Amino acid sequence: MGKKTNVEKLREIRDQLNAEVEDMTIDECLEFLESKKSDSLHSKKWWAEKEKSQKQQLSKV
Repeated sequence: MGKKTNVEKLREIRDQLNAEVEDMTIDECLEFLESKKSDSLHSKKWWAEKEKSQKQQLSKV
């Protein structure tokens, strides 16, 4: 099969998350979601720093 579309990728992510929380209690789900928010925030900071360094490199060229 060729390259996956964004919709297909999002469906896979949704299915994976559903499988992870399927047997959790409400409190466990809330804790899981909070940890995902933290991971997302860390990822956003990492990408922002990477983008900033790339812009600096381009400005030197």
